[in-house]
Amino acid sequence: IPVSSRQAFPLPSLPRKQPTMLVVCGPAQNGAIGLVCARHLRIFDYEPTIFYPKRSLDPLHRDFTTQCEKMDIPFLSYLPTEVQLINDAYNAVVDAVLGAEAEAGEGREPCAAILATLKHVRIPIVSLDVPSG
Repeated sequence: IPVSSRQAFPLPSLPRKQPTMLVVCGPAQNGAIGLVCARHLRIFDYEPTIFYPKRSLDPLHRDFTTQCEKMDIPFLSYLPTEVQLINDAYNAVVDAVLGAEAEAGEGREPCAAILATLKHVRIPIVSLDVPSG
C-alpha cells in the first residue's frame, strides 16, 4: 500500500459489549509494532490482551512492554490451543507475529505453533504485515 493511501481510524463497533482484542506479538519489529498497537487500542477504549512469548532484548521493545504493563494491559503466559477459547474470549485478533523483516528461520517455534492456532480461529484477524497474514 502506498504511504499516501494509509489511514488511521478506529475499528468499527464490535458486536459484543466487551471490546476485547488479542494482540499476538512476534519477537522482531512487527511484535514491537503490536505492542504499540495494544497501547493505542487501550487509548481508544478497547480491552487488549497481549501474547508475547519470545520477548526481544532490544531496549526499545522492552520499553514498549513496560509501557503496556503500566497501562494495565494483561499479558497471557500461553496461547490456548483450543481455538474456541479464543473465539469466546475475544472479538478480534491482531496478528503482529511476523513482518516484512522476517527471515526464513523465524517461521519456527514459537511462531509456527502460533500461526497454526490462528489459522483456525473464527473471529476476525487483523494482520499488521503480510508475511504471517
